[in-house]
Formats: sequence, C-alpha cells, structure tokens
Amino acid sequence: MRSNGKQKSLSIFGFLCITSLLLGCESQAAAKHTIMLILDSEETYYSQMIDEGVIAAVSEYSDVTVLKRIPAKVNDSEQQNRYLQEAVNLGVDTVIFSAADIDQSQKDLDRAYEKGLSIIMIDSFFSDSQSQNYIGTNDQEAGELAGTALIGALGTKAMIGVLNFEELANNSQEREKEKAFHAYLEKFPNIEIIEQQLSWTDSETVQLLTEEMLSKYPEMDGIVAFNEMTTTGAGKAVEAKKLQNKVAVIGFDTQKECIELLETGSIAALIVQNPFAIGYLAVQRALNPNDEKRSEEPLFTEVELVTKKNMYQSDKEKLLFPFAY
Repeated sequence: MRSNGKQKSLSIFGFLCITSLLLGCESQAAAKHTIMLILDSEETYYSQMIDEGVIAAVSEYSDVTVLKRIPAKVNDSEQQNRYLQEAVNLGVDTVIFSAADIDQSQKDLDRAYEKGLSIIMIDSFFSDSQSQNYIGTNDQEAGELAGTALIGALGTKAMIGVLNFEELANNSQEREKEKAFHAYLEKFPNIEIIEQQLSWTDSETVQLLTEEMLSKYPEMDGIVAFNEMTTTGAGKAVEAKKLQNKVAVIGFDTQKECIELLETGSIAALIVQNPFAIGYLAVQRALNPNDEKRSEEPLFTEVELVTKKNMYQSDKEKLLFPFAY
C-alpha cells in the first residue's frame, strides 16, 4: 500500500467521546451538502457497518442528503462506475467510495476528481497524482498482525493454507493485507504455504473448498483467510471436520458467525477492523474539510488481534459488539 503522509490510528469510541464534549447533544448545523455513498456490497457485515457509521454521523447534522448506491452483485466495478458517472451528472458535493477494483474505476474516479467532486476513498488509494483522501484499515499493519497471530498459534514451523478472493478481483485491500502477511513470513523460513485457494463465491462454497484442502493435506497446521467470507468458510470447515485442536484458523472481520466460531475454538484468532469508524469518520471529513493538510493525509482506523482468551476484554468487546456500548 502507498502511504502518503503521517499514519494515524484513531479509536471511534474515543473520537465519539471527544465529539460529544465539543459539540454537546444538539445536532450540528451544516450547509446543504449531498454525499453519494458507493459501496461494493451490502451482503457483508463489513459494508453494513460502514453504512451504520455513515448513518450515525449524518444524524449529527442538519440539511445533509446521502444517496446510497450499492450494486446488486458483488465485485461489479462496471455498476460502480455508472454510479460515479451519476455523481458527476448530479453534481454531488462528496463521493465516499469503496472500490470493488480500484484499477477498473480509476478512469471514472479521475473524471469525478477533475470535475471538482470531493472523493473520500475507503480501503483503496487514488493514483499517485491525486491527494490521498483515504480512510480505512492500515493493511500493512493488518497483514503483519495476521502473521503475528499465526506464529502465536503455531510457532515458527508449520504447514499452512491461504484463502483469499479470486485473482481476477483486484481488490487492493485484500491483496495488500496478503502481501504484508507474506513479507512478514519471510522472517520465518520454516512456515511453508502448501496450498492457496481463491474464491469469490459464498462462505458455503469456501467451506467445501477448505474441507477438500484439509483432506488433501492432512498435515496442514493452519489456515489464514483474508476476508469475512473465507474466514467463515474456513472456520466452518474446521468445525465440520472436528479439527479445532489440530488446525488454527486466522481470519478477518467480526460477522456474527466469525465470533461464534472464535468462541468455540474453530477460529484461533480474528484480525478485527473498525468499519463503523470508517463510515463515521468519512462523513466527518466530508462535512468538516477546513483542515486541508489533514484531509490530504490517510487516516488509519484501529485494527486489533482478538483471540478467545482476550475477546471479552473491554477494548476488544467494543470492536466485536459495537452496539452493546
């Protein structure tokens, strides 16, 4: 991942407290502002929580309109590009954009940028020629945490499998995490990746692929999965084959099934991101753009390593169960 500017890590809960102190309980007055929120999918918990964060932030302002645009199918860059064209035609003030494939959308993003729209990227970066108005996970940190979790669970000698999206789906967020993970493992030459499965289908299909992989390689010690779908599928496969004490699954995200699999030991560790904070802070940046220097710097939200042992510590609980607080 390219990182232009000082990296920042910000807890949404601390941020909300500070905001409450500064602004009080009353809604903030704001000039009329139209935001188009373009997400990749409404099926994943990650995207749903981004949307919840946007809703929470907008509720603090008056006279703000949010136009939500989400393709009917996952990884539909063409439809996302049509939404970007619509944003230009409507003359919206800000686009908050989570790209299915940043390369496929770059041309339309450039056009929107040239037309004067404010573009806030979620989990993907603009080209080098544009300012990095980015809010999201620090993928370098997240990938390295996955490596840390793997070594913590298995030690420095193991045979593992890797699960991620299909290569044709050039989702930079997932790819950057995996690249950072592989770079981290270079320090441990006795960690051997013996199989890699790629899928863009549902978690049930991933489960079947993982079960086949586990049958093919009974010597496999662990699996690293880089997104919600593959994490759930891998955990279910380990559970179905009753390999909780044999195979350690390291995964991402906090969908309900992932948390349940963590509790039962079918997942050894989760790398937990904060999509609610991403959505919330994207709106705050859209409606408070006065600090130009700040708005050109990437803003990285927190990422945590959560295991069954620490999942009920207060700081971890807030990420796993945000609406309980």
